[in-house]
Amino acid sequence: MSKKKLMTFWEHIYELRKRVFVVFGVIVIFSILGYFLFSYIIDEVTAIIGEKLYAHDIAEGFLTRLRISFLIGFFFSIPLLLFELSLFIFPALNKREKRFMLLLLISTFILFTLGIFFALKSVLPISIEFLTSEVFFPENVDRLISYKNFISFFFQFLVGFGICFQFPVVLLFLMKIGALKVSFLITKFKYVVIIIFILAAVITPPDIVSQIMLAIPMIVLYTLCIIIGKIFKLGDLKE
Repeated sequence: MSKKKLMTFWEHIYELRKRVFVVFGVIVIFSILGYFLFSYIIDEVTAIIGEKLYAHDIAEGFLTRLRISFLIGFFFSIPLLLFELSLFIFPALNKREKRFMLLLLISTFILFTLGIFFALKSVLPISIEFLTSEVFFPENVDRLISYKNFISFFFQFLVGFGICFQFPVVLLFLMKIGALKVSFLITKFKYVVIIIFILAAVITPPDIVSQIMLAIPMIVLYTLCIIIGKIFKLGDLKE
Protein backbone atom coordinates (compact mmCIF):
# COMPACT_ATOMS: atom_id res chain seq x y z
CA MET A 1 0.00 0.00 0.00
CA SER A 2 1.47 3.35 -1.02
CA LYS A 3 1.87 6.03 1.57
CA LYS A 4 -0.19 9.19 1.31
CA LYS A 5 1.85 12.07 -0.08
CA LEU A 6 2.55 14.77 2.50
CA MET A 7 1.63 18.30 1.55
CA THR A 8 4.27 21.02 1.58
CA PHE A 9 3.92 24.24 3.56
CA TRP A 10 2.86 26.23 0.50
CA GLU A 11 0.38 23.54 -0.52
CA HIS A 12 -1.21 23.89 2.92
CA ILE A 13 -1.34 27.67 2.47
CA TYR A 14 -2.95 27.27 -0.95
CA GLU A 15 -5.49 24.80 0.45
CA LEU A 16 -6.31 27.16 3.32
CA ARG A 17 -6.67 30.10 0.95
CA LYS A 18 -9.04 28.12 -1.27
CA ARG A 19 -11.27 27.20 1.66
CA VAL A 20 -11.25 30.78 2.99
CA PHE A 21 -12.41 32.02 -0.42
CA VAL A 22 -15.24 29.47 -0.44
CA VAL A 23 -16.42 30.54 3.03
CA PHE A 24 -16.07 34.24 2.16
CA GLY A 25 -18.11 33.74 -1.01
CA VAL A 26 -20.91 32.00 0.91
CA ILE A 27 -20.88 34.76 3.56
CA VAL A 28 -21.32 37.33 0.78
CA ILE A 29 -24.22 35.37 -0.72
CA PHE A 30 -26.01 35.01 2.63
CA SER A 31 -25.28 38.68 3.44
CA ILE A 32 -26.99 39.73 0.20
CA LEU A 33 -29.93 37.51 1.12
CA GLY A 34 -29.94 39.05 4.60
CA TYR A 35 -29.96 42.52 3.03
CA PHE A 36 -33.19 41.77 1.15
CA LEU A 37 -34.77 40.04 4.17
CA PHE A 38 -33.69 42.85 6.49
CA SER A 39 -37.08 44.57 6.66
CA TYR A 40 -38.81 41.39 7.84
CA ILE A 41 -36.06 40.58 10.36
CA ILE A 42 -35.86 44.10 11.74
CA ASP A 43 -39.64 44.26 12.23
CA GLU A 44 -39.36 41.18 14.47
CA VAL A 45 -36.40 42.69 16.33
CA THR A 46 -37.96 46.10 16.97
CA ALA A 47 -41.23 44.48 18.07
CA ILE A 48 -39.38 43.15 21.11
CA ILE A 49 -38.90 46.60 22.61
CA GLY A 50 -42.43 47.72 21.73
CA GLU A 51 -41.41 51.37 21.30
CA LYS A 52 -40.74 53.67 18.39
CA LEU A 53 -37.05 54.02 17.54
CA TYR A 54 -35.35 57.11 16.15
CA ALA A 55 -32.45 57.59 13.73
CA HIS A 56 -30.05 60.43 14.56
CA ASP A 57 -27.90 60.35 11.43
CA ILE A 58 -28.72 60.43 7.73
CA ALA A 59 -26.53 57.37 7.00
CA GLU A 60 -27.65 55.46 10.10
CA GLY A 61 -30.27 53.35 8.35
CA PHE A 62 -28.02 52.30 5.48
CA LEU A 63 -24.98 51.49 7.64
CA THR A 64 -27.07 49.57 10.18
CA ARG A 65 -28.62 47.52 7.39
CA LEU A 66 -25.17 46.67 6.01
CA ARG A 67 -23.80 45.62 9.42
CA ILE A 68 -26.77 43.44 10.28
CA SER A 69 -26.82 41.89 6.79
CA PHE A 70 -23.20 40.84 7.30
CA LEU A 71 -23.98 39.38 10.74
CA ILE A 72 -26.86 37.40 9.25
CA GLY A 73 -24.60 36.18 6.45
CA PHE A 74 -21.88 35.15 8.90
CA PHE A 75 -24.31 33.29 11.17
CA PHE A 76 -25.82 31.22 8.38
CA SER A 77 -22.34 30.48 7.05
CA ILE A 78 -21.10 28.98 10.34
CA PRO A 79 -21.98 25.37 9.36
CA LEU A 80 -19.97 25.72 6.14
CA LEU A 81 -17.13 27.41 8.04
CA LEU A 82 -16.95 24.47 10.45
CA PHE A 83 -17.20 21.99 7.57
CA GLU A 84 -14.35 23.64 5.64
CA LEU A 85 -12.28 23.79 8.83
CA SER A 86 -12.80 20.07 9.37
CA LEU A 87 -11.76 19.29 5.77
CA PHE A 88 -8.58 21.31 6.30
CA ILE A 89 -7.46 19.75 9.60
CA PHE A 90 -8.85 16.21 9.35
CA PRO A 91 -6.12 14.84 7.01
CA ALA A 92 -3.57 15.44 9.78
CA LEU A 93 -5.57 13.51 12.40
CA ASN A 94 -5.98 9.83 13.15
CA LYS A 95 -9.41 8.15 13.26
CA ARG A 96 -9.94 8.70 16.98
CA GLU A 97 -8.90 12.37 16.80
CA LYS A 98 -11.22 12.90 13.82
CA ARG A 99 -14.20 11.64 15.83
CA PHE A 100 -13.35 13.93 18.71
CA MET A 101 -12.88 16.97 16.47
CA LEU A 102 -16.12 16.25 14.63
CA LEU A 103 -18.03 16.13 17.91
CA LEU A 104 -16.27 19.33 18.99
CA LEU A 105 -17.22 21.19 15.78
CA ILE A 106 -20.83 20.02 15.94
CA SER A 107 -20.98 21.03 19.61
CA THR A 108 -19.61 24.46 18.70
CA PHE A 109 -22.49 25.21 16.36
CA ILE A 110 -25.15 23.68 18.63
CA LEU A 111 -23.96 25.59 21.70
CA PHE A 112 -23.66 28.86 19.78
CA THR A 113 -27.22 28.46 18.49
CA LEU A 114 -28.51 27.47 21.93
CA GLY A 115 -26.84 30.51 23.47
CA ILE A 116 -28.53 32.83 20.97
CA PHE A 117 -31.92 31.12 21.34
CA PHE A 118 -31.71 31.20 25.16
CA ALA A 119 -30.81 34.90 25.14
CA LEU A 120 -33.55 35.76 22.64
CA LYS A 121 -36.38 33.85 24.27
CA SER A 122 -35.53 33.99 27.97
CA VAL A 123 -33.06 36.73 28.91
CA LEU A 124 -33.47 39.62 26.47
CA PRO A 125 -37.19 40.28 27.08
CA ILE A 126 -36.59 40.42 30.84
CA SER A 127 -33.57 42.67 30.40
CA ILE A 128 -35.44 45.09 28.12
CA GLU A 129 -38.44 45.18 30.45
CA PHE A 130 -36.14 45.99 33.36
CA LEU A 131 -34.15 48.69 31.53
CA THR A 132 -37.26 50.42 30.15
CA SER A 133 -39.13 50.29 33.44
CA GLU A 134 -40.89 53.54 34.35
CA VAL A 135 -39.11 53.39 37.72
CA PHE A 136 -35.92 54.66 36.05
CA PHE A 137 -37.58 57.51 34.13
CA PRO A 138 -39.13 60.54 35.85
CA GLU A 139 -42.56 61.64 34.62
CA ASN A 140 -41.13 64.66 32.80
CA VAL A 141 -38.58 62.57 30.85
CA ASP A 142 -39.45 61.13 27.43
CA ARG A 143 -37.39 58.37 25.82
CA LEU A 144 -35.93 58.70 22.33
CA ILE A 145 -34.25 55.33 21.87
CA SER A 146 -31.66 55.30 19.08
CA TYR A 147 -32.40 52.91 16.23
CA LYS A 148 -28.70 52.18 15.64
CA ASN A 149 -27.89 51.75 19.32
CA PHE A 150 -30.79 49.40 19.98
CA ILE A 151 -30.02 47.21 16.96
CA SER A 152 -26.36 47.06 18.00
CA PHE A 153 -27.38 46.27 21.58
CA PHE A 154 -29.73 43.51 20.38
CA PHE A 155 -27.22 41.65 18.22
CA GLN A 156 -24.28 42.16 20.60
CA PHE A 157 -26.43 40.71 23.37
CA LEU A 158 -27.23 37.58 21.34
CA VAL A 159 -23.71 37.10 20.00
CA GLY A 160 -22.29 37.58 23.52
CA PHE A 161 -24.43 34.72 24.80
CA GLY A 162 -23.50 32.56 21.79
CA ILE A 163 -19.79 33.11 22.43
CA CYS A 164 -20.07 32.49 26.17
CA PHE A 165 -21.74 29.16 25.49
CA GLN A 166 -18.56 28.14 23.63
CA PHE A 167 -16.36 27.89 26.70
CA PRO A 168 -17.18 24.18 27.36
CA VAL A 169 -15.79 23.41 23.90
CA VAL A 170 -12.56 25.21 24.82
CA LEU A 171 -12.30 23.38 28.15
CA LEU A 172 -12.89 19.96 26.57
CA PHE A 173 -10.31 20.66 23.89
CA LEU A 174 -7.73 21.74 26.49
CA MET A 175 -8.45 18.61 28.52
CA LYS A 176 -8.16 16.45 25.42
CA ILE A 177 -4.67 17.75 24.61
CA GLY A 178 -3.61 17.47 28.26
CA ALA A 179 -3.35 21.20 28.96
CA LEU A 180 -6.01 20.95 31.70
CA LYS A 181 -6.87 18.26 34.21
CA VAL A 182 -10.23 17.46 35.73
CA SER A 183 -8.71 17.75 39.21
CA PHE A 184 -7.67 21.34 38.40
CA LEU A 185 -11.19 22.26 37.25
CA ILE A 186 -12.62 20.81 40.46
CA THR A 187 -10.21 22.57 42.82
CA LYS A 188 -10.70 25.93 41.05
CA PHE A 189 -14.49 25.63 40.89
CA LYS A 190 -15.26 28.45 43.34
CA TYR A 191 -12.85 30.83 41.60
CA VAL A 192 -14.37 29.99 38.22
CA VAL A 193 -17.85 30.78 39.58
CA ILE A 194 -16.62 34.24 40.61
CA ILE A 195 -15.03 34.79 37.18
CA ILE A 196 -18.23 33.67 35.46
CA PHE A 197 -20.31 36.19 37.39
CA ILE A 198 -17.82 38.96 36.60
CA LEU A 199 -17.90 38.00 32.92
CA ALA A 200 -21.70 37.91 32.97
CA ALA A 201 -21.76 41.38 34.50
CA VAL A 202 -19.52 42.71 31.71
CA ILE A 203 -21.41 41.10 28.83
CA THR A 204 -25.00 41.68 29.92
CA PRO A 205 -26.73 45.01 30.60
CA PRO A 206 -26.49 46.39 34.14
CA ASP A 207 -29.36 44.36 35.58
CA ILE A 208 -28.87 41.51 38.02
CA VAL A 209 -31.49 39.25 36.42
CA SER A 210 -29.78 38.91 33.02
CA GLN A 211 -26.41 38.51 34.74
CA ILE A 212 -27.70 35.60 36.81
CA MET A 213 -29.44 34.07 33.79
CA LEU A 214 -26.14 34.02 31.91
CA ALA A 215 -24.02 32.89 34.86
CA ILE A 216 -26.17 29.89 35.83
CA PRO A 217 -26.04 28.11 32.41
CA MET A 218 -22.28 28.73 32.26
CA ILE A 219 -21.81 27.15 35.70
CA VAL A 220 -23.97 24.20 34.60
CA LEU A 221 -21.88 23.80 31.42
CA TYR A 222 -18.66 24.02 33.45
CA THR A 223 -19.95 21.27 35.76
CA LEU A 224 -20.91 19.21 32.72
CA CYS A 225 -17.35 19.52 31.41
CA ILE A 226 -16.03 18.13 34.69
CA ILE A 227 -18.43 15.18 34.47
CA ILE A 228 -17.50 14.46 30.84
CA GLY A 229 -13.82 14.79 31.70
CA LYS A 230 -14.12 12.26 34.53
CA ILE A 231 -16.14 9.80 32.42
CA PHE A 232 -13.75 9.85 29.46
CA LYS A 233 -10.64 10.50 31.59
CA LEU A 234 -9.72 13.64 29.64
CA GLY A 235 -6.59 15.45 30.76
CA ASP A 236 -5.43 12.55 32.91
CA LEU A 237 -2.16 12.23 31.06
CA LYS A 238 0.76 10.68 32.81
CA GLU A 239 3.50 13.01 33.83
